[in-house]
Parts: sequence; structure tokens; C-alpha cells
Amino acid sequence: MKTGLQHSQSKWRLNVSYGLLMAFCVILSIMMLSWSLWRSHDQAHSEFTRWSHQVAQQIKVSMSVNETILDGFAAFLADVGMQDPNRARFYVRSMLERYPQLYMFQAAQRVPSEEVSDFEVGLSQQLGESIQVRQFLFGKGLVPVSTVTAVDYYPVVFVEPTFLDGLNILGLDISSIQFIEGAMKEALRTQLAVVSPVIELSDGSEAFVLIKPSLLPGQDIPDQYALAVVKTQALLADIFDMKVGVSLSLGYRNKAPILTHQAEAASELDRWFLSRFEYEEAIPVGAAPMVLSFQRQMRLEDLSLGLVLIILVFTIVGLWVIRTFMVLHLKGEEDKQRNALRLYQQANFDRLTGLANRHFFEDYFARALVRCERHGERIALLYLDLNDFKPINDEYGHQVGDAVLATFSAIILQATRADDIACRFGGDEFVILLHNIHSEADVERVVKRLTDLMAEIKFIEGKSMTLSASVGHSLYPEDGVDFDGLIKTADDRMYQMKRKSKAKGRLILMPRR
Repeated sequence: MKTGLQHSQSKWRLNVSYGLLMAFCVILSIMMLSWSLWRSHDQAHSEFTRWSHQVAQQIKVSMSVNETILDGFAAFLADVGMQDPNRARFYVRSMLERYPQLYMFQAAQRVPSEEVSDFEVGLSQQLGESIQVRQFLFGKGLVPVSTVTAVDYYPVVFVEPTFLDGLNILGLDISSIQFIEGAMKEALRTQLAVVSPVIELSDGSEAFVLIKPSLLPGQDIPDQYALAVVKTQALLADIFDMKVGVSLSLGYRNKAPILTHQAEAASELDRWFLSRFEYEEAIPVGAAPMVLSFQRQMRLEDLSLGLVLIILVFTIVGLWVIRTFMVLHLKGEEDKQRNALRLYQQANFDRLTGLANRHFFEDYFARALVRCERHGERIALLYLDLNDFKPINDEYGHQVGDAVLATFSAIILQATRADDIACRFGGDEFVILLHNIHSEADVERVVKRLTDLMAEIKFIEGKSMTLSASVGHSLYPEDGVDFDGLIKTADDRMYQMKRKSKAKGRLILMPRR
């Protein structure tokens, strides 16, 4: 028949065995469900990456086509100019019909300031209407160039379709428009097409301008600039019918995008618990590639709701089981640590005083000596002996004697620094290792501190008495280069001090009657 202790032990073993079995089942279930969730995640990510790449290729082709068409228009301007605008209009109209993202073509001609009047007369005669070169000034609108000063102007001399926005922009100096001027300078520097920031069309839609200088071989300053206005949303024709929840942006890095599409905001639950996919691809445009980026937040509808509920349930169960065993494990580890600490304390520290024992102190001293030799530091040893300790034991017994030793040890710890170490070297003998000693004055300060603290002691275990100790010291490397040499020197000096005290008739550490 089992005893109560045996029964308890058996029950504990059964609980552990069944608990481990439950944990194994839970972990196995979580692993299987996690694999299913990972598979759903991987499929969604692969689909997103594949779709994003396809869209990027589509936009890449569209931008390449736009740039190629603008190159052709710029080449035409460089070769023929506006001497035959009908030919330019035929080319532009054919491009507009073929590519729905193209909204308008323009050509701007360089006109030196001294030739503005002749240019206005010539262009008015050519077009059969009065044309005046104008600049756009912020806060004033369109003003004649006679009110401003510039070396060269770049008025628009060709627009197709004509007046599509209901505004006659013929004669408008495009270099007076700040964002167009910046694009013109960049296009001239690279001699390639540059994309302007987004502009708003009259119907409220957005577009951007592709600008390229029309240069003949050997020219540094272009006589014409070719401009193509591209509708941004037309680049996304039929794309987002294919995929829900995708955000997109296209633009130069660190600049405002020229094309954006924001998906409907995901729920807080989606953002907290489900992944967010991102994809980037460079779109070559002129000299500097643009960055096309996609983002998609996974949503709950991408998962099976039943699967999510199962995962949550099994996760809670698994966490509870793991926590239970964690508590048991931690308790065992804490017991091991306490035992190890107890053994360590017993092996290296004095039970009564809590100071290091002789074995630990000598080992610590050896490491400190190596450090001193490496860094050229100085250390000191203090050898302390409680004066007339034997009468205390004889008069009051070992309990009071132990209290005296414990009190003296506390004084040593209070008088020394945190990086110094003290050792109970014998019955009533103590050794202190002082680090970073510069002179004997440092040692004297510690001795004085010890003396002052001992002088404050008036009673121990209810007995009136006075504490004092004989102290000897040695310095490394002046008084020795090893432990034996230093401890011998400190011991000798301690006994010299003790003999001097007795020769003077001083009785120290004597109980008061």
C-alpha cells in the first residue's frame, strides 16, 4: 500500500506526463495550422508580387512609348521646326488617337528679348490672330513680357489639340512657370526627357508634362522644347479592376509622386495581425529612373475565418500549457541557482562575516596582479589584526566574539570602495586589497576611515567595549611583486604597530567593566 508521500509523487509524475502529452498535441496542432496560415500568406504574397510586376511592365511600356513619341516630336522640331506646322499636327494627331494616355502636345521656341516684337508680328501673321508673348507671375497671372526682364523667352508656338482647355496658351513663356523651368533645366543638362510635377487639368483630372530639348548636333542652347502632356490615370486603365486593396505610387525618389492610387483603408485588426506586402520596381524615364511602388495590406477575407478562430483557440491553449511548464521550469532553475549560489558562497566566502575566504582572495589577487602588470596600475594590501580579541571571547563567550567579528567586517565594507575586496584571513585577522592606489596617502585615508568608524562603536551585543586594530600595509610593486612577498611585508608592519602600541601601555579592544 502506497504511503501519502509515494501517492503524491506518483500523482505528480502522472500530471507531468499528461501535461507533456497535451503540450505535444497543442504544439503539433499549432504547427499544422501555422503551416496552413503560412501557405495562405505565401500564396497572397506571390500573387501580389506577380500582379505588381505585370502592372510595372505595363506602366514601363507606357512610359517608354511616351518618351519615344516625345523623342520623335523633338527630332521633328530640331529638323523642321514650325515652318510646316501641318506636318507636326499630323504626327501629333496620329499619336493622340493611338495612345489614350496622351492629352496634348506643345512646342516652345526660344526668343531672345530683343527679338520679341518681331516674333509677335511674325507669329500673329502666321496664325492669323494677334499673339502676344506673356509670362506667368505668381499673384498677377499672365502679364506681357515688356513688364519683366529676361535674356531669352520660350513662348508656346504650337498646341495640339488647339485650346483643349478653353485657354489660349500660344505665346505663353513656359520658362516663367517655376516647375516647368526646373524640368527644362534638368532636361537640358541630361538632354533627355524629364517628368514635371503633377498639374491639374480643367476637368479636375491630373497630368504630368514630359519635357525634352530639341537640339541639333553641336547646339548648347536649344531653339525649341518639345512637351507632351500625359494623363496620369490613363496609365492605370483597367488595372485596378483586376486587384482590390492595392495602393500605388509612381515618382522620383524623395519627390512628390506623379501618380497615386490609394486603396480603401484596412481595419485596425488587419494592420495589427496581418502582413503588409510591398513591391518596388524602377521605371526608366530619361536620365533618372522613377520608382513604382505597390503596397497591399492583407485582410481577414484573405483567410478562412474558421481557420483564424481555430488558430486563436489553439494558441491560447498552447500559451497556457507553455506558461504552466515555464513556471515549473523556472522554479526548478531558481532552486538550482539557489543551491549553486549557496555552494559558491560556502566555497568562497566566510560564513560568519560574509567576506571572501582565503582561497577566493588569493585567486582574486592573482587576477588583479595580472591586470596591474598589463596596465601599470598600483595596488595595496592592508593586514588588520583585532587588538586584544581573546579577552572578549574569554570574558563574554564566542557569541559576543562572533558579533565583534561581524561588526568589524561591516566596518571594513563601509570604509572601502566597491571595487576593493576584503578577506577574513584567519580568526581575527583580515586582509584588504585596495585598487588604483597612487600613493601611501590613499592607504592612510582608508586606515583613518577604519579608525573613525571603529571609534563610533560603543556597544556590541549590549556590552560596552571599544574596537581597534593593528594595521600593516604593503604596496605593489614597491614592497613586492607577488602575494607572498606583499602579505609578508604587510604582516611584519602590522606586528611592528602592535608592539609599539603595547610598548606605550595601550590596551585596545578591552571590555569595559
